[in-house]
Amino acid sequence: MVRTLIGLFALLILASPVRSQPEDPALDPQFEGQIAYFGNYTGVTSLPVEGRDAQRACPGRERRCGERIVGGGVKVVLSFAGERVSGFFLSVGGFTGPNGLAEGTLVGRRTSAGCELYQADGTMWQANVCGARGFRGTIASVAGTPKQAAIEFSTVGMYLRDAGAISRLAQEAAQRERRIDWLRNRLARGGPADAAFRLSVELDSYSRHYRGIDPDWLEDPVASGKPGRNRQWTLESRYAAQGTSGTVRATMLGDRVLCLAWDGGECLPIGDPAPFPTPDPADDDDGWLSRSPAPIAEPGPHRDR
Repeated sequence: MVRTLIGLFALLILASPVRSQPEDPALDPQFEGQIAYFGNYTGVTSLPVEGRDAQRACPGRERRCGERIVGGGVKVVLSFAGERVSGFFLSVGGFTGPNGLAEGTLVGRRTSAGCELYQADGTMWQANVCGARGFRGTIASVAGTPKQAAIEFSTVGMYLRDAGAISRLAQEAAQRERRIDWLRNRLARGGPADAAFRLSVELDSYSRHYRGIDPDWLEDPVASGKPGRNRQWTLESRYAAQGTSGTVRATMLGDRVLCLAWDGGECLPIGDPAPFPTPDPADDDDGWLSRSPAPIAEPGPHRDR
């Protein structure tokens, strides 16, 4: 049933002409990652004819016969590293013989108008849309190459892996761990009550939200009760963090923080930091980034035309 639906989907794509579509918002200039696209291509190609009858059957300097109309589904995977772009394409369910799009690699760069990519034989992919939601444009062969092509392609983004965001989150997680270790070590050294309060509040805030609280968002604490070495008293302050605000109150014993009560809740010891939700860079892409027709169609024998 699933394969039948995939086949119907592919037929609908092949039957629909390449149409102008709303512009895809540009990717961030510093975007690093991969995007997998799927769509269709259609156009004409021609190859020189060899043999004794080439002059009679195909007059002209390049011995070219009639053009072949080609088309089919195409999977494209592009890797972005700022301005630089590389990737590969794979014809799916179309003509993959000498006249078809077949498969190959792409190397080029992003431009103000989209992307300008090249195959090894000089064929250029000029994309006026080269973003997260689509990759569309034309394919044209450089003069003098054996295979000449004039093709239009239109694809939509199917899978995006933002490697830059994953890297930045990993760096943030490492910085957070270093900050937590510093807070714990600093608290263990002791110090004035106000300093112990601020350190404890920041450390405990990581148990409430994985990004914690910016210490600059904590107002100067106000004391309640008379401080003493063997006497409990309180320090209370207002805070702002993660788009919210409230109060935090510490029960003190001398210069030590015994527990913290957030927003009028129960006074509890400093909690363990919440897990940092770092994405797995090896997450399952369902085959979209692989050099195979998956997950669009099962690999099969190439067809010629």
